[in-house]
Order: sequence, then C-alpha cells, then structure tokens
Amino acid sequence: MAERPEALRATAERVARNAGQSLREAKTTILHVDSAEQHDIKLELDRRIQEQIRKEILKAYPTHGFLGEEGGEMAKAGQYEWVVDPIDGTVNLFYGIPHYAVSIACRLDGKTLAGVIYDPNRDELFSSHTGGGSTLNGQSIHVAKRIELKEAILALGFSKGKATIRKCLELYQHYGERVRKLRAMGSAALDLAYVASGRLDAYIEQGVSIWDVAAGALLVEEAGGQVRISPGEPAGKIHLVASNGRIPLEFV
Repeated sequence: MAERPEALRATAERVARNAGQSLREAKTTILHVDSAEQHDIKLELDRRIQEQIRKEILKAYPTHGFLGEEGGEMAKAGQYEWVVDPIDGTVNLFYGIPHYAVSIACRLDGKTLAGVIYDPNRDELFSSHTGGGSTLNGQSIHVAKRIELKEAILALGFSKGKATIRKCLELYQHYGERVRKLRAMGSAALDLAYVASGRLDAYIEQGVSIWDVAAGALLVEEAGGQVRISPGEPAGKIHLVASNGRIPLEFV
C-alpha cells in the first residue's frame, strides 16, 4: 500500500520531537563513550536514541525498513526505508557545544519522500515532504536570494579521512578570499537545514553518509535550492554540494 508523504512527514516530526526531548534530558547526565577515534566519538546515547526512534517508527509502520548510523539494514526493492541519524553532531554534544540535531528521512527506492531535522537546543523543527515545501516550526522557508559570492556564507564539512580534510582545506583557501564568511559547525543536517532556510548560501561536504544528509537534501530542494550528490571518499561515502542555486560554485 502506498504511503502518503504527508503522513510519513507527520510521523517523522513526532518521533524527532520525542527524541529531542530525550536529548535535552540527557544533557544533565553523564555521557558514556562507546568509542573514541581521531576525528569522532560514539556515545552510548547514540545507540539509545536510535533505538527509541526505531521502536516508534516501526510501531507505526511495522513493514518498513530501518537504516541508522548505529546499525540497520538497507531496504529491499519496493520497501519503504527510514534513514536516521539519532545525533548528528555527537562530538559537539559531548563537548557541550549546543549544535546538533536529530535527522529522520523516509525513502522509497532511493527517493526521499519526507525529511525532518530537529534541533532540541533551539526547539527548531525543519520539515518537508515531496511536493509539500519546507517549513521551520510550521512556517514556510526558502533558500537565500543572494547571487554573489562576496555576499555569501558557505559551510564546509571536515570529513574524517586525511584526503577529505586536505580537500576541505583547499576549499577554505579558495573560497576564503571570495565569500563573506566560511563556517564549519559540525552538523551536516543543520548545515543543510540552514541552506534551506536561507541562513547559509551553500554547504559542501566531501564524505558523509546517507543518514547525515537524506532529510536535509530534501529540505533544500523543497525550499527551492539545488543539491548535487556524487560518490565521495572513502568508498561508500557521499560528496554533496547543496546551495541556493544562485551563487557560482566553480571549485567544489
């Protein structure tokens, strides 16, 4: 049975808000580290929030597939698939930086039908579904109208590999002399939400996973922007360029 994108979006909104409430409560507790690497940290909280999200979604849609940063399986052909990052910006959370979000998307055969990003610190819910536009807390949002690089603010994502970090530094050098400001804020989901809402003009990332960007890419497109996705580094990662579609991005 075909699912209505509006209904998928409503479920994603409800589940994201519930996860956000759990994150707010967890801020006052001790955060237990599962693993720590050179450029990343995994928390027990990541797994706990993802399991909360998984249970709520599969209660509403028991036949759907589920893929999250903390585990899951790719959906079969013709099966709806929920793609989730329970905490996009875990390192920020661990260091006490209030800039991270819950990202939830629902896809069918590779096409995202609904996407929600919730920032529990600012109580900002970015939401979209195919053909339904993008909203922030229920109000329509659109990409920025700026057309000149010298007026633009770009966000660049530092990936975890040496090659992608070097590429990002090259981008910093190239665009640093050409734009108003550059930002690296540590949450792909919120960077995309900010492009969709006109706060940023573009976001460029060399190597992210589908759960980082599935919801945000739809938000940008439904807000009138453009998203280009291609194979990233290392293998299996995504190279993404999202923008308002107006500023020239000749070196990405």
